[in-house]
Amino acid sequence: MKALRRAAVAAATLTLTTALIAACGTDPSGPNAQQADGQITLKIWDFSAEQVDFHKTIAAEYNKSNPKVKIEWRSITQDEYAKTLPLAFQSKQAPDIFYWSDGGPMNMGQLLTQQWIKPLHPSGKPPEDFLKRWPAGSFVDGINQSGGQTYGFPFSENLYWGPGYMYLNKKVFSDAGLDLNNPPKTWSELKAACAKVKASTKAECIAAPSKGRELQRIYFALAAGVRTDLFFDLKTGKFALDDPPALKTFEFIQELNGNGYLAPGTNDKNFSRQQFAANQAAIYFDGTWMPSVWKSQGFTSDNYAVAPHPNPDTGATGALSRQHDGNKYWISSQTPHHQQAWEFLNWMTDPDGFFVKEYYQQGFGTLAFTDNKKMVTEPAIQQIMKIAETPGFRVNVPVPVLKCTDIAKSKAYLEATGKRPAGEYEAMVEALVGKKPLAPLASALVRERQTTFENKLKEEAAAGLKVSKECYTFPDWDYTADYGLDKYKR
Repeated sequence: MKALRRAAVAAATLTLTTALIAACGTDPSGPNAQQADGQITLKIWDFSAEQVDFHKTIAAEYNKSNPKVKIEWRSITQDEYAKTLPLAFQSKQAPDIFYWSDGGPMNMGQLLTQQWIKPLHPSGKPPEDFLKRWPAGSFVDGINQSGGQTYGFPFSENLYWGPGYMYLNKKVFSDAGLDLNNPPKTWSELKAACAKVKASTKAECIAAPSKGRELQRIYFALAAGVRTDLFFDLKTGKFALDDPPALKTFEFIQELNGNGYLAPGTNDKNFSRQQFAANQAAIYFDGTWMPSVWKSQGFTSDNYAVAPHPNPDTGATGALSRQHDGNKYWISSQTPHHQQAWEFLNWMTDPDGFFVKEYYQQGFGTLAFTDNKKMVTEPAIQQIMKIAETPGFRVNVPVPVLKCTDIAKSKAYLEATGKRPAGEYEAMVEALVGKKPLAPLASALVRERQTTFENKLKEEAAAGLKVSKECYTFPDWDYTADYGLDKYKR
């Protein structure tokens, strides 16, 4: 059986490699080789399908002022991207610049461990005028800097950008006799609104995708009112899917599903988004990026409203997390065009440059390196900004690497989550589809993660790293308040 599995993996890798070579050309000197006229092709990969035309515009504009550099920007579906990019690195067919955000604040550490990235600047240190484009505190050792070198930069800012918003379909709300100016603010009000939608319209109440990781869209929105939208509790230093707050959130989702308030089926996000845009659902939970997604489908913001996520009836005891997780574009360790990749990212992040102006004109969201108040003109995103500015809606969470600098060298958290990276979603989907309690599935996963995590920390401490579970434990943190820099011992 092992031999068969190895053969299957080898065949899949060969198929991908063949496809990549075909896509990149058949030049025997490699997919990133310089052409006879001196022009190079800089390859960029991401999964922003709604931005394909935008990226073509960006590529054409950059080539005007840099005729020796051709930008080839490739976007594929998010699910396929998670499989294709690792195989591309394995087969030495990786792009020059790629998008990767799965690790959150641990993103850089994960990518360094995998040997996927080079420093932003060939010297390792970008010029000061580049670093000053971001607010103070944006560059942190262990998050986007390591060993005196800078590897990443915040692309998305972390106040407005993120999950947790409730989108309301104006037509369905009107047909159900609901007041858009008084959206559901509590879990009970959400159930009451769904009852009206179900009784008065042919539409579903909530289009909630649940395929693979997609259940996060409703879970994050509802969990934030109870504790946080994180699966790791930074107050106790433990993985937390089996804790009462997480179980309470999931039980409410099960209740909504049992009442027929969630659209039936194990659907992906694209199906659920299309349901909402086709006036077949009243509510969709998701993030700041949705206005651009619907705009690309011809469903503009005059057809929907944006509201905060509802909280438990007893009031919010948690908030959405505000983290150092906006570092998303990276220079590949396999690029032969390090200097050109740096020059493009430097051009892309010019606060007054073409990329920024076009990004906002298209209504794609908010960026970390420019003035969002000045640049945002999309009404839906302006409403999102008002919501996010409400005190307590999104809060700064503790940062372990600021408590223990050696966390930047630790592999404990990555090992704990790496074996089953989608484990929390797998457990929740199994419980939701199977209509059974989450607690046993969650406890098994948490036990596995926590054991790996703590054992690795002990192993690293024995080898000389100054790390422990306490580095991830902040008992003085209030889930509804910012954890300020003054909290860290200096």
